[in-house]
Amino acid sequence: MRILIFFFISLLLFNNLSAREFRIDFSDKGMKLLKKRGFGKKTIYTNNQDDKGWFLKAEADGTATGLGMEIDKELLKEMPFLNITFKIEKDFINIDQKTKDGHDWAARVMVGHGKKIGSKLVSLAHSSFLEEGFTQKSPWNPKASLDVVISNDKSGEWHTRKINVRELLEKTHNISFTNFIAVFSDSNNSKQKIIAYYRDIYFSSE
Repeated sequence: MRILIFFFISLLLFNNLSAREFRIDFSDKGMKLLKKRGFGKKTIYTNNQDDKGWFLKAEADGTATGLGMEIDKELLKEMPFLNITFKIEKDFINIDQKTKDGHDWAARVMVGHGKKIGSKLVSLAHSSFLEEGFTQKSPWNPKASLDVVISNDKSGEWHTRKINVRELLEKTHNISFTNFIAVFSDSNNSKQKIIAYYRDIYFSSE
């Protein structure tokens, strides 16, 4: 009996821990939930899997499209951290991402209050040119969007970053929620070709 009780307690604890994590699903089933958003030529997104699970490949060649989905605005109350794993196979050559002409990102994840008018967005981006921690208002939409460089990794290998997005949104936009999440790889300004990968993108309680 004690063994049985221990089993059920362990099961409840496991389910409780699992409930405090929300993952973006890049499997064939999960890809059906992700909607394309962008303009002009479309960035190509394809999913695949290896021994560590499913991942997403993004190829942009003068294109600008994201994949995103709506999420519960209450999510960040329980799970304020966003975990992101990137890999950059082919990055930009000599662009200035602080300008309109160079405002492209091989890999970034966007969160915030997305709406047609009055959006409040944060782009959590990889950059080979700007140091981690660099922050700027978007040169295209300074009132609505903030760029935050979370990765400057040039190894070409998978690397993970964890960000307290609830705290970041409170500091930058005075909101404590996000109603969407999107991956966005674009090169429409620089007209260069990039290849990037995403995996293990999830909200967590710690």
